[in-house]
Amino acid sequence: MSLAQTVEDDAVAAAKAHSHAAVEPRHVLWAIARMLGEAAPDDLKPDAIRHWLSPDGTAIASPTVSAAARAAIDACTSSDAAVTQGRAILAELAAAPPTPTTPPTPQADTPTDTPAPGSRAAASSADTTQNTAAATTTAPSGVTPEQKAAAKAELIARLLVELDGLIGLASVKTEIRKLVAVQQFNAERRAHGLPEVTGSAHLVFTGDPGTGKTTVARIVAKLYGALGLVDKGHMIEASRVDLVAGYVGQTAIKVQEVVRSAIGGVLFIDEAYALYDGDSRDFGDEAVATLVKMMEDHRANLAVIVAGYRDEMWQFIRSNPGLRSRFTRYIDFPNYTPDELVSIFTHMAADVQVTIGEGVEPAVRALLAQAVRVDDFGNARWIRSLFEQAYANMAARTVADGTIDEAEMALMEAADIPLVDASAGEAVRHIGFRAG
Repeated sequence: MSLAQTVEDDAVAAAKAHSHAAVEPRHVLWAIARMLGEAAPDDLKPDAIRHWLSPDGTAIASPTVSAAARAAIDACTSSDAAVTQGRAILAELAAAPPTPTTPPTPQADTPTDTPAPGSRAAASSADTTQNTAAATTTAPSGVTPEQKAAAKAELIARLLVELDGLIGLASVKTEIRKLVAVQQFNAERRAHGLPEVTGSAHLVFTGDPGTGKTTVARIVAKLYGALGLVDKGHMIEASRVDLVAGYVGQTAIKVQEVVRSAIGGVLFIDEAYALYDGDSRDFGDEAVATLVKMMEDHRANLAVIVAGYRDEMWQFIRSNPGLRSRFTRYIDFPNYTPDELVSIFTHMAADVQVTIGEGVEPAVRALLAQAVRVDDFGNARWIRSLFEQAYANMAARTVADGTIDEAEMALMEAADIPLVDASAGEAVRHIGFRAG
């Protein structure tokens, strides 16, 4: 994966985590800081630029990449270029005038400047207008409790529709709906003066890679916000590199900063078992201890979801009494069936307006029959890698004769699917998997 692609992926993830409708230069700035890691200069450390991601938005759909963000991503051709680009974005953000909480109303005889279409100022103006409109829609003055309850119920219904729209995961959807039902049931009991039975909002997601754990966690975060379990409903994604430092005393600081950014929402830690490996020389145990303390300190407005392989997660939770007492709800994510994976492939094609030609699905199934026998099969991640390679083959085939016919741009043929290698996985290795 190229450096620019890494930056783009992290920028999109940041926009999704904060429910922003579009990937903007500020998200690219965050992605550059993440990509540079420990090598980032002080002014580009994640802790120094995290605040530029606020406030959270209200978008549910996947964010689009703005033209300004695309230009910034494409400029990241090397680490040095990324530093230069990051500082340019930082300077531009710092120079921009602050957005007032309540935009002033211009007088009738006072002309106003209109930003040029397509400019960054225009994009900023559009975002401000959108955010203001959203705030007016969701929390206008004089709104009644009944209207607030109706708006929350509508949001919960939309999120459950989004959950149901995911392919497969029937057992996962059932468990998430139980979480929602408990909160709605408790709300009704509370309204009638009856005692509630409240469980922990923290969750353990177990399962193999590519089974939808991160996607579902984002929906759960928004559901928690709509249900009132947390104030905001945003999600902060973290891994070992975000939480564990290499020197005494620094790990606790890193954990504190990441957790504080998640207060009011959900902290999602993928491959959480990597935090602690039993080595006394490792600082992972300090990360776990700090995390447990902060979960207790902010238990009224913070939920933590940890995810990873089943056996490793079970051992991780059992490694610390504080984890055992706080993580009592487990949701297992089963591997996708071949039919579900083929359906994911066809949905990916439909999303980018690519028609699946005759013979494509049988070719995909043939590769699946081989790939599922390989260790660490990636489920939906594997399918995405396969689709991206097939798309690249489709592009190469289309442009080979020097012309691009309009019909060719929309049709994926069986020849675009990598060939099955009977000698155990040559094609599979091309899309990210080792031989069995």
